[in-house]
Amino acid sequence: MNTTAMIISIISVLGALILVTSNARFRELGSRRMIRLGCIWAAIIVGLMLIIQLTGLRIEQ
Repeated sequence: MNTTAMIISIISVLGALILVTSNARFRELGSRRMIRLGCIWAAIIVGLMLIIQLTGLRIEQ
């Protein structure tokens, strides 16, 4: 995967997380819990990216 595609995918994931957290139910959560949930999602996404990188999975064109 080239650098541009990685940057675009990271920006799109961050945008999706921003859209999800703008929901009213998340506003009712405390900032501490929201940060905790954000860290959990970030760990899941980073973990999946590392697994994909380490296993060498590629989409062939």
